[in-house]
Amino acid sequence: MVPSFFASFLRMRRGGGKRSPDECVRLCAEAGFGTIDYSPDFWDAEWEKEAHAAAEAAAKYGVEIAHSHAPYNFYKKEPLEVFCEKLQNAALGAKILGAKYLVFHFDEYHPLPGECFDAEKGLKTAFEVLSPAIEKTLDLGVGALLENTFEDHHRVGPLERSHLCGEINELEAAIGLFNDSRVGCCWDFGHGHLQFGETQPEMIRRMGKRIRATHVHDNYYMKDLHLMPFYGNLDWETLIPALKETGYDASLAFEAGYGRFPEELIAEFMRLSKHAMDLLCRMGK
Repeated sequence: MVPSFFASFLRMRRGGGKRSPDECVRLCAEAGFGTIDYSPDFWDAEWEKEAHAAAEAAAKYGVEIAHSHAPYNFYKKEPLEVFCEKLQNAALGAKILGAKYLVFHFDEYHPLPGECFDAEKGLKTAFEVLSPAIEKTLDLGVGALLENTFEDHHRVGPLERSHLCGEINELEAAIGLFNDSRVGCCWDFGHGHLQFGETQPEMIRRMGKRIRATHVHDNYYMKDLHLMPFYGNLDWETLIPALKETGYDASLAFEAGYGRFPEELIAEFMRLSKHAMDLLCRMGK
């Protein structure tokens, strides 16, 4: 297994402004990451310029961009035609970046008011929205991965469902809709903890070789906090060996989120992140 980092996390500066793609990639390289995720801001009009700049920076610093992440609209709720355009851009962006995989949330379904959650209808709806971009991704020579989600009861009652592909059978069904070996799974450990708790290792084994990429982050209090591994209560000593059993040997990508570190702390944070990811990789040997 290989330590990796979500370079796009570094884009926003504390106090305002943005780091350039070159700065983001450089910080990862200086911390010792040879593999990264990079996801341009596909909602920004200059996303293509950013993608090219990130690809150039990766070549400059000798870093591989293993995967990128397509935008999702479950919370944002932009008009459907706008969102579908962004998905198409993400496919092209992954190609520009030289990414091996593009990750999608197969979760674009909201029951109508007064309507109960219907997983079968949700799969059909998500397929209609996402399949054109996924097919374009495959046509461009990039693999497509569907990410496991988790239930947060967004805009519904505490006993009602709002998310598709938190349940393992739905994620399996979504992957199966494409009947293509180039479509697989990106396993998100933080989401898995919130959805499955102590049974997450069983779900990892069940997904097996369909797992082609990972999102690594920790949490507690049943919230999607995107903490560094060992800052929460995920049982990494059980999870990583379960992943190893599937034969997985690709990147463990720390999907940091939400925080904006002062400049004085960035280098130290990156070194600690690399150390944490190295420890996880050793568990997978």
